[in-house]
Amino acid sequence: MAIAWPIFLFVVLLSFSRVEATSWIGIASTSYRIELYPNRSALWQITYSVPLLDMEDMALFGEYVKNFTSSKQAFLDSFEQQMAQVVGQAANLTGRKMFATNFEACAMIVSTPTVSRGTITYRFLWNEFLEGSGSILYMGDAFEGGLYLYENESITVIPPSGYRACYVSPQPDALNGAITWHGPKNFPSGEPAIEFLSMETKLYIEFLDQEAMEFEQVTVQGRIEPPLAVPILIIYTKPDGSTFNQTVMASNSGSFTSKVSIDEAGTWYVQATWEGNREYYGSSSQIASFHARPSFNVYALLPFLLPFASIPVALVILYRRRAKRTFPPPPVDDEEKVVALLRSAGGQMLQKDIARKLGFSKSKTTGILNELEAKNVIEKEKKGREYIVKLR
Repeated sequence: MAIAWPIFLFVVLLSFSRVEATSWIGIASTSYRIELYPNRSALWQITYSVPLLDMEDMALFGEYVKNFTSSKQAFLDSFEQQMAQVVGQAANLTGRKMFATNFEACAMIVSTPTVSRGTITYRFLWNEFLEGSGSILYMGDAFEGGLYLYENESITVIPPSGYRACYVSPQPDALNGAITWHGPKNFPSGEPAIEFLSMETKLYIEFLDQEAMEFEQVTVQGRIEPPLAVPILIIYTKPDGSTFNQTVMASNSGSFTSKVSIDEAGTWYVQATWEGNREYYGSSSQIASFHARPSFNVYALLPFLLPFASIPVALVILYRRRAKRTFPPPPVDDEEKVVALLRSAGGQMLQKDIARKLGFSKSKTTGILNELEAKNVIEKEKKGREYIVKLR
């Protein structure tokens, strides 16, 4: 069963019928204003407006305002009964638990320097008017049977706060934040239809390792939701309180990576921010931190080693003469050590076991494995919170 949407106009005209409206030459108008909310409710406001051309009109409508005010509850009861029927039909059609509350009505004379108008306004809150949740909301399924706007009628939709219209049908007559259609216009079933997309964004960051050694490199990984290929500002705060920034580009999937060389031991703080654009609001991640341990400094031991420099040179010469002349083996780089260890372990090991057996820090191990993976020597497989490293 189609919803009788013009019933709004009928109710307003029924209230206005007690005034001798036919004695006025001015053209009356009706506006429907639908203010939408993120909780899927909608505040409907129906306003009937007629120009008051002379003092007689002003007096006539002024008398009507008095009568309306004294009998407002009767008008509201009738309006509430009609709207309960309309909303109930929409609830049956959509399967949502719709209901109407917060009924209000008023009649007044609005005057400007150029014209005076008599207005009658009804308001009510339509709960569960919108479909969807979270990032996408949809308006239109409640308009079963369509909607007809007569001459001098208009309907204006105010998007929910924090949302923008990404689809509108049919083409509106005005689209400047609010979305407006003017009559006469015949909307097909399910229209006017609008899809709203949330403008909110969220930023997340994490570290490959929560600890690092001084003078090593730390990698910060993050993502922006919804996925946007936009520049992300990474703000680093060093242990001494000074800051510096890096700007990285998020991929089409919303992921991004930032790397920084640690030049100071202590606790570092990192935050990602995005300033936003015309379609999405900016956002900032939570402040994350990691700890950089001081590296071993061999030069600090020199004062303790100098006293031993007085060992007789003769002993050293004697040792060199007796020792068999040999050549040191060629140095083995860190990547070869990792590959050799994997081969001895049957071709695969946990990443943390590699770091432990070779005496590498977590971040150094991660860096070496990333290089080997880039050279297609190994592959890493996520298992729970650990990585299994395999030779290819």
